[in-house]
Amino acid sequence: MALSLSVHYDNGVATVSAQGEVDLASADELETRFGELTSPDVTSVVVDLEGVTFLDSAGINALLKGRRLAESRGQSFVVSSASGLVRQVLDITGVWNHLSGTTA
Repeated sequence: MALSLSVHYDNGVATVSAQGEVDLASADELETRFGELTSPDVTSVVVDLEGVTFLDSAGINALLKGRRLAESRGQSFVVSSASGLVRQVLDITGVWNHLSGTTA
């Protein structure tokens, strides 16, 4: 399933909702979307992975780059709603707590 992205803005929060697969073929699209969130009105970036059915190392790398980019702009960055296989991949690789802002 191809990746579909949408962005919703509300009170300084840009929520990026992803649907489909975030893999080598689509990770650049996600990175590009993060790069577009340059408005000074955006203070927070939330990445909603509820609709993501597959995530590989390229997808994880895109999320980590997105976090670094947001932080370099003074924005907070959080990944939410990962479940199933996607959540397992994030847990196994040790990045879920870092990306979600939760503690072990």
